[in-house]
Amino acid sequence: MIRLLNAESLTLQQFKEEDCPPYAILSHRWAEDPSNEVVYDDMSKFEEFRHSSVWKKAKSAAKIVEACQRVLELESKYLWVDTVCIKQDNLMEMSTAINSMYRLYHDAEICIAYLYDYPTSEVQTFSQSDWFTRGWTLQELVAPEVVKFFDKNWDYIGETGDLAAELTQRTGVHKKFWTSNAPVNYASVSERMSWMAGRKTTVPEDIAYCMLGLFGVNMPLLYGEGKERAFLRLQEEIMKYSADHSLFVWKAESRGPMETYSCSTGLLAPSPECFRSAGDYRRISQHRNSRPYQMTNRGVAIDLPLVYHEKNDFIGALNCHDQDMKPVGLCLRKVHGNHYCRVRPDKIWQIQRAQLGPLQSIFVKKRADLFIDHS
Repeated sequence: MIRLLNAESLTLQQFKEEDCPPYAILSHRWAEDPSNEVVYDDMSKFEEFRHSSVWKKAKSAAKIVEACQRVLELESKYLWVDTVCIKQDNLMEMSTAINSMYRLYHDAEICIAYLYDYPTSEVQTFSQSDWFTRGWTLQELVAPEVVKFFDKNWDYIGETGDLAAELTQRTGVHKKFWTSNAPVNYASVSERMSWMAGRKTTVPEDIAYCMLGLFGVNMPLLYGEGKERAFLRLQEEIMKYSADHSLFVWKAESRGPMETYSCSTGLLAPSPECFRSAGDYRRISQHRNSRPYQMTNRGVAIDLPLVYHEKNDFIGALNCHDQDMKPVGLCLRKVHGNHYCRVRPDKIWQIQRAQLGPLQSIFVKKRADLFIDHS
């Protein structure tokens, strides 16, 4: 079932998914105080209170009314708005909505993006809007076929195809995703992760949950688990469906030469921030005869060529290359047998093809675990 707001009557209507009519969808920033947003339970008294200047939700109500007016001007009839079309206090409904959010935006006829803070003295170009710093708005930008931007006065700014160059400069998302409607999975895993670097969410775990649709995965929402655990689970889900080794080409912040060298971590990143400079890595063909990598209770089981570096350290060559088309890898330290951990997480190593040897089946620790090795 899907709820839609009738833009003419300002009432909610419910449809079976197979009977869902064409609809527009709103992308917006919630009020700093979420209690000031009109929600599902307010819709029964919406018409009664929306003209009241003393109602604390009057500003939110005006936003909904103006959005509906734009829907009608675009010759559509229905609008999906997250604040009113989801019962926010129903955890099952919230989980279902978040897991299907990307599809909701993708299937919309058009997306209306409202920039509440542009123009102001602080925000003098539309791409400086706070809208571009939020985690949820990333999928709202790339999922729809067309996004039309409106300023705080509901004056039209332009749409994604016309604004592609400025959008690319601001977000790092290649313009082909708007000018030629290239599918988002044309971007490598690390490239999609890099788009999220620098974005924020009000709820910590949402930094992972808002990326589910970008990678075509689903998982239960466990609010309270913390953002690092949520992001770890996201990467584990990606691994179930993707063989793209660029998932592993993240970099941690350097902590100084000795501490960085002895910093042991795993294959999976603690945060999207670690992918900030990973937008140019691309997947290459799977190593011949290599097995799919998988999570085990010993770590990530993976087949990689290992290039000797020094002492107990090797460079594990990944199935991806950098912008110079050179293979890249990670520094892996042998712990015992065929068990390894990642060290020097501040660096991605470029490898010469002539250095690549046979595949070796190894286990690599998955989780970050910082320690100083004094041996």
